[in-house]
Amino acid sequence: MKTMLHLLFRLGLVVLLAVLPAACKHKELCEDHSHMVTMRVRFDWSAAPEATPRTMVLHLFAPDGSHYNRYEFSSPEGGLIRVHTGSYGLQFHNGDMEHFVERGSRYDNYEVTTDARDLLATIGRGSAAPRPEDAKGQPVRFAPESIWAGCRDRFEVTAATDQEVTLVPAEVTDFYTVEIRQVENLDKTSEIGAALTGMAESYRPSSDSPAGGPVTLPIDLTRVDSHTLSASFAAFGHCFDTTQKHTLSIYTGDKVYFHFDVTAQLHEAEDPHHVRIVIDHLKLPEPGSAGMDTSIKDWDDNVVEEDINMN
Repeated sequence: MKTMLHLLFRLGLVVLLAVLPAACKHKELCEDHSHMVTMRVRFDWSAAPEATPRTMVLHLFAPDGSHYNRYEFSSPEGGLIRVHTGSYGLQFHNGDMEHFVERGSRYDNYEVTTDARDLLATIGRGSAAPRPEDAKGQPVRFAPESIWAGCRDRFEVTAATDQEVTLVPAEVTDFYTVEIRQVENLDKTSEIGAALTGMAESYRPSSDSPAGGPVTLPIDLTRVDSHTLSASFAAFGHCFDTTQKHTLSIYTGDKVYFHFDVTAQLHEAEDPHHVRIVIDHLKLPEPGSAGMDTSIKDWDDNVVEEDINMN
């Protein structure tokens, strides 16, 4: 009888020890109030059917405006995220772009911009070149790639199952084309580049507008034929201040430069989101009239500054 009682006591102790961990674990789950949920994010491209984003980025901001989290989707259609329940401000744009910079830690100051760039990077010459007087202090930055973005001031994430949000990106960068016609001695010039002053530094989704101060954008020129140069690039827009001057500068490897005032072409463009800049004549120097070598220390004084006839 004593042996039987001893065996029963040991068996009861084993059962009690087996039950206790499960009971403790169950109690911890009951006290877990994190309320993380899975939510589907969908991007609706009806406002930009020709968009070609590589990835999409979503930023969530807390009710006080502070940054909560950043998510990046490998598909432009969106995907699933894990997020705490609560109220958020949403901002979104495409990602995976060269020289692309995100900055700002609050809903009202988050913006996208680009890296710094050498003024003469397009002809591999660094930054030492004459600049328009009013633009000497402007930062020099890369032109952005096309950006599609948007925002939503408030979205409530609940504990409901099958919760999702649909976001509609729209193109927020403007498109610029440059055409330089009747170029003399182009076939005798090996290196030629350009820069445009007074452009917007960044884009702010919360206000859907250009932001920052004026910057200068180096421009890669393409030789269309022996007498024509062209360029196409995106930008965050230009500073919509009627007093802001815009100069298109042309730089050659022979240390010759030209300044063209194109302010009117930007400010009076028929479509401010698709701006066309035209220069009707450019006379480049004959080879050997100036040279970027050890015997030439300064840029040639061959500079043109004039208004452009828009007719």
